[in-house]
Amino acid sequence: PPRASPFAKVMTKMAEAMHYSMVGLNRECLKAAQTGLELSRRSGVYFCYHAFFAFAGFAALQMNDLQAGRSFLKQMASFEGNFKPFVTTYFYLLEANEALVSGNVQQASLHADLALKIALNVGSPGLTIRCHLVKARALDEIGCRPEAIKHLKQAAALSRRMKIEFGEFCCLFTKAQFDFDRGEEKAGWITLRKALSLGKERGLMGIFIDRPATTARVCMKALEAGIEVDYVRELIRERRLMPDQPPWHLENWPWPLKIFTLGRFTILKDGKIVRFAKKAQQKPLGMLKALIAFGGREVGEDRITDALWPEADGDLAHQSFATNLHRLRQLLAHEKAIQRQENSLTLDDRYCWVDVWAFEHLLEQADAEWKAGQIDNAVGLMEKAIAVYKGPFLGEEIEQPWTMSMSERLRSMFLRSVRKLALYWQQSGQLEKTLECYQRGLEVDRLAEEFYQGFMTCYQQLGRRAEALSVYNRCKKTLSAALGIEPSAKTEAIYRSLITNRRNGEPGNGR
Repeated sequence: PPRASPFAKVMTKMAEAMHYSMVGLNRECLKAAQTGLELSRRSGVYFCYHAFFAFAGFAALQMNDLQAGRSFLKQMASFEGNFKPFVTTYFYLLEANEALVSGNVQQASLHADLALKIALNVGSPGLTIRCHLVKARALDEIGCRPEAIKHLKQAAALSRRMKIEFGEFCCLFTKAQFDFDRGEEKAGWITLRKALSLGKERGLMGIFIDRPATTARVCMKALEAGIEVDYVRELIRERRLMPDQPPWHLENWPWPLKIFTLGRFTILKDGKIVRFAKKAQQKPLGMLKALIAFGGREVGEDRITDALWPEADGDLAHQSFATNLHRLRQLLAHEKAIQRQENSLTLDDRYCWVDVWAFEHLLEQADAEWKAGQIDNAVGLMEKAIAVYKGPFLGEEIEQPWTMSMSERLRSMFLRSVRKLALYWQQSGQLEKTLECYQRGLEVDRLAEEFYQGFMTCYQQLGRRAEALSVYNRCKKTLSAALGIEPSAKTEAIYRSLITNRRNGEPGNGR
């Protein structure tokens, strides 16, 4: 309240920071802590001053901002020696948090020990639970699993006894991670469902102290299994989580930007389609298309200017490049999505999902699994990749010279994948799945004659010659109308074999 005393205002901000930290609302926590610091400086009320640095640091690290977290830790450390026991505990926990995120797990374990010792002395259940959790995570990273489980069980028991739901949630989530890491999938799924159900019910968005990439991996598993999808997506957005490798196979990961270029050109920003109506927006969007066409990573300025402004001289081309890059960033409203280093651009895969990248990555994984003999995994990945491919690069747009290489390469990869998958199903004797595969191929590329050939052969094997002949007629009509050509010799040979068999008196339809 405006008439409240400076002390009351400072204490209110501390209560807010503590609450937001506990439920994992990190932006609100950071804002409350920073406001509390400013109020303390202006009023001279320094009762909570040092603790505000801790909560600001926790919030920054939970939002995956290591630089900001280290800054708050450094500022807090400058006052070390003037802390009360509670604040000293928070200081050691913040040091443990920074060390864990940085990968210095031995250091994280030592700081967790110091924090736990003080927390036990002051008799704070909430702080003791947090200290056990941090110690458990640090020990697990080191490889001391039995000791890690011991601390986790102590945190869970204290959480249940004191009815601290935030502690229960953190313990369940951490246990699920441990289970998955040990390959105990069944136990992991059971625990994760409990954790996410509780977290959703209570609106909990944080794990207090963790390694964000590790938490991101657990969230990936939840999205893959369809567990509490909306809640998990919200948690990912709140935490700004990203695993070590971008989850290209997960369209339901809440990417800030999703760019579709296969069969159409569409941009989703925070899940909503972006409408571009103005002519002035076409050049910035052309820059984005060219950036993707050239691979999206470390694309030189000269390649983009040569593609979009081939007639412009050096200075004018550079000016056009800079102007349209600024406009593109404004359109996307995510400044960090496009990184500029020296004279090259990179589309940052921490912020952007691009269907081309997803398609290529899935097929790369599929090839690796196939070579390793994991055929079922490979088949699943190929099916996902084929589902991502909705048509030619940039769809029905007029093809530009700089799009042709990407378009042809992707089409070739798609054709190869459909062919390989259909052959697998055919050799496995699953002809209905073979037909589905060819049908999917023709839905995307109606001019791929080899798919018609596969259809005809498969129907022939099933004794469904009438349908095989119908496919031939469709193939002939399509090729004539679109390209003005007749079917190839191979297609005609399959057709003649169908006619010959019919003349020999074999049944025309074996269903």
